Amino acid sequence: MGLKMDQKLDHGLGCPDCGTIYLNIPKHVTGDTPITCTTCGRFLGSWGDLEQCFNRQGGQYGVFEMHDGLIIRKG
Repeated sequence: MGLKMDQKLDHGLGCPDCGTIYLNIPKHVTGDTPITCTTCGRFLGSWGDLEQCFNRQGGQYGVFEMHDGLIIRKG
C-alpha cells in the first residue's frame, strides 16, 4: 500500500500576508536561520521548522520540489 500525500501544501509554508509560497533561503542556511517571504519580506519561521513542514507534506517523497526557495508540485 502506497503512502497517499496531499497535492496541496497547507498554510505552514505559505506567507500569511501575501499568500506566496516563495521562501528567501540564504546560501549557508542552518536549522536556526530565519526565513522570510521572497515577495513581501515577512518572517515565516526558522529553516529547521519550515524544512520539517515541507518534508511532512511530501517534500521527502517527491510530491513537491523546492528550487531556489520556490515550492512547486510535481506532475
